[in-house]
Amino acid sequence: ITAENKTKRQKNGNTHHYLYYRCSRKNKTVKCIEPAVRSELLDQQLSDLLAGFALPKEYADKMRKWATADELTDKARIDGKIDGMRSELTHLSEKLQRLLDGFLDGVLEREIYTQKKAEIMSQKKTIEEQMSDLHSGTLEWVEPLNNWLEKAVSICSIAHSADQNAKKSLLLEIFGLNLKLK
Repeated sequence: ITAENKTKRQKNGNTHHYLYYRCSRKNKTVKCIEPAVRSELLDQQLSDLLAGFALPKEYADKMRKWATADELTDKARIDGKIDGMRSELTHLSEKLQRLLDGFLDGVLEREIYTQKKAEIMSQKKTIEEQMSDLHSGTLEWVEPLNNWLEKAVSICSIAHSADQNAKKSLLLEIFGLNLKLK
């Protein structure tokens, strides 16, 4: 799609400028039969198209409320899991200390000590990785949801504005590339 400026000069001296969008006809194998579209008509069609994707503010507020409730529930559940893992880590550290005391007192042989130490260290490492995963991946869905809600609510104001660049970027985000005029 390419833009084409046309200027019409009247006999009385008035000059009118028009902007048309048409197929760029770069592909010689595909014959485009669509006529050019005036910029005002295209802008109105794009605004109507975008308005269909707008989310009413009341719906967005309700979704934010649900998301906040879910976030708090998930946070409480994850905090409970992490507390359990911390107590398990403390228990394993105590076990490791008792194992070391037994080895130092000469009650355990070196082979048994190293084998049990490796088991306990492996368990500790696994729990620490699980805790790290819970911390990092806990509520990663909240921010993208809030961004999406903001964008979905702002579609209405963008659709009725004269900012064609904002409309273009929003349409690219919704539909992607390879748009066709009809």
